[in-house]
Amino acid sequence: MPQQRFMTNRKMLLGEDSNALVFLFAVNMLIFVLISFLKTVYYLTDTPLELFERQIVDWFRMPSSFVGVFYKPWTFLIHFFSQYHFWQLVSSMLWLWSFGYIFQDLSGNKHIIPVYIYAGAIGGVVFLTATALMPGPVNAAGSIMGAGASIVGIAVATTVLAPKYRLFPLVNGGIPLWVLTLIFLLLDFSTAFVVPSILISHVAAALVGFGYMKLLQNGTNLGAWMIRFYHWGNNLLAPKNTRIVKADTRGFDSTESRLNTILDKMNIVGYENLNESEKAFLKSVSQE
Repeated sequence: MPQQRFMTNRKMLLGEDSNALVFLFAVNMLIFVLISFLKTVYYLTDTPLELFERQIVDWFRMPSSFVGVFYKPWTFLIHFFSQYHFWQLVSSMLWLWSFGYIFQDLSGNKHIIPVYIYAGAIGGVVFLTATALMPGPVNAAGSIMGAGASIVGIAVATTVLAPKYRLFPLVNGGIPLWVLTLIFLLLDFSTAFVVPSILISHVAAALVGFGYMKLLQNGTNLGAWMIRFYHWGNNLLAPKNTRIVKADTRGFDSTESRLNTILDKMNIVGYENLNESEKAFLKSVSQE
């Protein structure tokens, strides 16, 4: 089945409400802009940079100990959405967009945020645990911030989802996605190698991305509760006359909606696991 023919028809627009990747991108950018703005204010008032980092940046960094996180619990979740240095932001967002675009295009918008959060959170727990078990100069880890672990999880999840996906298909048949993933992991792990607990946390994040997609392919959706929670909160805050009504999934509004539903299923379980009517429908659409 020429799977990539259907993928090219699915556009991802910056203004699309269901674009989870843009949401992740925007949150990282907004926090960076906020930190940069406050840094400028401190700079204009001749405040020492050390004081700025202690009073502002430390509210976004996750401490390197469980005790520190106990006193600043919000940093456990916000640290993997926060970037402080400009080039750290540029590098992280380029990789996030590279893998996230493919991931969202293949699996829809319901999995990229769960993978991002799971990889960042579990990577954070592993970092704290590794730091506690390996104290001393060999593992001189301070507070951490950045989307590194989350992006590692998305990169691996994307590769597990579409191991045969090829980039630039017009160039000698294309470059396998796993090659890009391997380059990214080598760069990431070599950078994190100087602090063992960070390296271990990124390895754990890679396993999270792998495990999430394998479970999803076997029918277990670990991100379903996040989607339900989002819709519950959105429905709770919406005006009464605009609250979300649960869609009737027993039928299809149009050929396009049925096509998108079958493609989502195919991208998760594979073409061979579609039933005969779904295969026949895809064949008829491809011949139009």
